[in-house]
Formats: sequence, structure tokens, C-alpha cells
Amino acid sequence: MSVPIDAEKDYYSVLGISPSATEEEIKHAYRGLARRYHPDSRTEKAPTTIFHGIQQAYAILSDKEQRRAYDRQRAEAGFGQDSALSWTIQLSQTQLSSQHEEQVVYLLIEIQPAAALGSQRLPLNLCLVIDRSTSMQGRRLEHVKQAAHQIIDELHDEDSLAVVTFSDQAEVVLPSSIRVNPIHAKSKVSSIIASGGTEILQGLQAGLQEIEKRHGQPVVNHVILLTDGQTYGDEPDCLAEARHAGARHIGISAMGIGEDWNDTLLDEIAQQSGGVSAYIASPGQVRSILQKRVRGLESVFAQGLTLELRQVEGVKVESVYRATPHLERIQLTNGQIPLGSLQADTVTKIAVELTVQQKAPGDHRLLQLELTGDIVAWKHQRERLRQNVGCTFVAGEPPPQPVPAAVLSILSKVTIFRMQERAWHSLDSGDLKTATRQLERVATRLFDLGEVQLARAAMLEAGRLSQGGAPTAKGRKELKYGTRSLTIASGRETYD
Repeated sequence: MSVPIDAEKDYYSVLGISPSATEEEIKHAYRGLARRYHPDSRTEKAPTTIFHGIQQAYAILSDKEQRRAYDRQRAEAGFGQDSALSWTIQLSQTQLSSQHEEQVVYLLIEIQPAAALGSQRLPLNLCLVIDRSTSMQGRRLEHVKQAAHQIIDELHDEDSLAVVTFSDQAEVVLPSSIRVNPIHAKSKVSSIIASGGTEILQGLQAGLQEIEKRHGQPVVNHVILLTDGQTYGDEPDCLAEARHAGARHIGISAMGIGEDWNDTLLDEIAQQSGGVSAYIASPGQVRSILQKRVRGLESVFAQGLTLELRQVEGVKVESVYRATPHLERIQLTNGQIPLGSLQADTVTKIAVELTVQQKAPGDHRLLQLELTGDIVAWKHQRERLRQNVGCTFVAGEPPPQPVPAAVLSILSKVTIFRMQERAWHSLDSGDLKTATRQLERVATRLFDLGEVQLARAAMLEAGRLSQGGAPTAKGRKELKYGTRSLTIASGRETYD
């Protein structure tokens, strides 16, 4: 009769052997431990449960089929010695009451490279897509040029770079090439002149065509889009291009300069492709923000990460947020979450809000998680982790359970971000009074965190609304992207 397998237990450590141990080594280790801990022959005082654990480990590892199944489950859960990815999964509550018709549970998923694997820099296949419309004239375009010069100076020999500009039409200023000549490339960038309107689609398409020249090689494929204006009429096509790029592991980082660009569009372009979006409040920030993005790309470990949530009947996913490198709401598509790339030095954190319907007392699975991705540097295709997540339902009320600190920290950030979202939604719906009150609450929470400048921005916008005025585009973007980047969590319970 087969023994139930618990993949979270390290049976090899229980027996004091390595995962590559032979059958004879397994038997030898078991016999020694049995003499030491068997209730009838033990040589030292120890709980009987220790011997039971030794028996379970031996039963699994001494059976070839059981051992293979155990090793496979360990690898899928991120515990195996050959796993390139690892994760930790925590619930806000592990016990729920069977008396309630519906309860809310929060799930924190932390994904990172396995500690045993070192990082290896992949060559960059990069394209800068630069808005050169009339509104970019002056300091904005000059700072973008300086940032591009810096990127050119910091390229490695194996990297490739292309530069595309767009206004009413797109132009390939610098075709994609390896071992870029710095003097020639900088000269081409310096020659960019602002004129015309803003049509993002043409620039995006031209940039993706340059990326295709090296697509399929073991490289990091990425487009960085910089714009200060709104495109008109081609938004659906831009999103379609982003979805297609994401499916081919081509990320798009969309960066808006100033206040007049469409943040909803740029956020969706980035999310659909597995890139990031950013708000550049002043031209002077372009250089540092662009440099940070490129350095992040240099540490990419995995690409094409997708997290799938398979919930059981009676469990519903209410909302999903990515918490790092910045906070953003993520939309589920057929139960899947595109996560894009994973940096070697960064933990990707995902917060999931679940509603759980009433269940009978006992242990119940809530959902199954499956993470897939390509570890390009190690030539691992479709690396996979899989784990079931469940909790225990008790007949009465469960004993008080402190929410794990890591979960509480993320939920505190999510709550403030969600509050400002709700404020703008109330305003857009015509509920001026509610929007004002919600912005005042956001300001209070931000003051509690010591985020004084951001809190004052919230108070300024609330004051404008209370006087019957309209919010500023700058204020809305400052609050949206400022609350996305919070690093300090409130100690109060804020996840209601």
C-alpha cells in the first residue's frame, strides 16, 4: 500500500542522505536511525513522532515509483535540487469557520530564482522608441537624447540596440545591430528633431520589427517606449501589438513624460507584454529612470513567466495585484496572469484576494497554482512549478490567527493604492463628495506612513474637489504612481 506523499517534507534530510543516494545508502541510513529512535530499542529519549517520520521517509524513498513521484512533486513545488525557480505561498488565514456563507482570504505568492543557481547576464536585444512630436521639443527631447547616449555608452559587446522615432510617421534612426559604434550611434540620436503629431502605433510596430531581427536567440528582447502625448484612434491596435509581443516574450516598457499622456493605455501596453510602465514627472528624471530600467533588464533570469490560478467550485478570485517591483492591478485572462520576466536579484510578489463559499468541516483545497517560464540562460524551456493551496474548515469559530507579517505588509500597500483608485472612480462617476472623502482618507494613511509629500498631493486634490474644482492631471498621476511605489507598510489593519 502506497504511503501518502507530502512534498513539503524533505525526506532526504530526515534520513540524513543526499537526493542522489543509492538504495543501499537509504537502507543503511534507515537501519541506523531505527536502532536509535525505535520505541523498543532507542538509545536516547525522543518523541515517538520522530520515529514515525523516519518510517514515512523510508517508505517513500525505498519504493522506486514513490520516490520518482516524490522527486517530481518536489520539483514542481520548487523544492527540488534541479529547480530553477522557487516560491513561497502564504495565506492570511489557514483556518476558516464552516458557519459563514462567505469569507475573504488573501494569498501572497513570492517568486524568485532558486538560491542554488547563480545569475548570468543575457545579451540585450533593445529598441528605444522615442516620441519626437512637437510637444517633445526642448528639454524633454534633449534629456531623452542624453539618456540614450548613456545607454549607448553602457552597452556590452554582445548587446544589440535600435532607435526608432515617431510622430505622424515612424523612422528607424538606428537599425538594430551588435557592437554598436558609439560615435555613430550618438550622432544619429543627436540628429533627432521634434515635429508633427503623436501616433504610437507606428513607432511601436517599427520598434518590434527591429527586435525581430534577433528574436529567437538567447537574449532579452525589450522595447522601451517614451512619449509625452496621447495617441488617437489606434489604442486597440497598440494593445493588440502588446499582446502579440508578450506571447513572443518581447517586453514593452512604456514611459510617460509630463502629464498629458494616457496612463491607462501605457499601463495596459506594459502589462499585456510583461513590461513595466512609469511616470516621469520632469525631464530631469528621464536619465535615471531609463538607466534603472536597462540595468533591470541586464539581470533578467527568466522570461515569459505565467501564473495560472485554478480555483475549485465555491472559490472566486476577486482581485490580483503585483506588489513588486511596483504595485499594479492585474487582470486575469482565462485564469492566467502574465508576469513577464523575473530578475535574478528581485522577488516578484503577487497578492490575490479570494472569496470562499461555505464548506463542511475538514481540509479543503481552494485552488491550484501553476507557474511556467523559460530560463533562457540555462536553456530550460517551460520550467514549471505546481502547488495546491488549501485550508481547514472548523465547526465553530477558529482560534485567533495573526496575519503573517509579509502578507500584512503587502495588504497595507494594496489598500492605499485601492483607496486612491476608488477616489478617482467616484469622481468619474460624478460623486464629488465621496471622492473628496476618499482622497482625505488616502492623505491620512500616507501621513501615517511618513509619506508627507505624497500626502500633501492628496490633500491638494481633495481641496480642489471640495471647492468644486477639477483635479489636476499632475495630481492624479502623482498619486497613482506614488502609491504604486510605496515601500513602507502601515502597522494598522488596513485590508478591509
